[in-house]
Amino acid sequence: MASSVTPAATHTSIHSDFETTRFFLPDLVSDCHYPLRLNPDCYPVSRASEQWLLDGARLAEPKATAFMGLHAGELAAACYPDADAFHLRVCSDFLNWLFNMDDWLDEFDVDSTLGMRECCMSAFRDPINFQTEKHGGEMCKSYVGLLDYKVSL
Repeated sequence: MASSVTPAATHTSIHSDFETTRFFLPDLVSDCHYPLRLNPDCYPVSRASEQWLLDGARLAEPKATAFMGLHAGELAAACYPDADAFHLRVCSDFLNWLFNMDDWLDEFDVDSTLGMRECCMSAFRDPINFQTEKHGGEMCKSYVGLLDYKVSL
């Protein structure tokens, strides 16, 4: 059965006399029949999570401003509209940490990336006894500290 949904945007380009490429971007938002829900704790949890990351990552301008534009806390609040404030904070902190770590790793070479992996895994395994001065490792220790072993797997 063919879809009657009209694409939201199209793009056509001609690479040569014989080759034309075209792609369609469907309007996924209009086709969604579910209401957009936002966790009622969205804004206080998002602001607390952003502050946690800014303090832990020690981001300087313009990276701090770029990070604030991600709105990872709001994304978490839309993905988990029924979560209590604690569990929303766990999700929001993870997304903020993940997006920031991705940005950091984009600037690393292979050896530095492997070193950060080892540092973070060690911090996750033993957040009390593992010692590091790497911001990524300190943030991992802080994240596990937030969990305080209350989250059941």
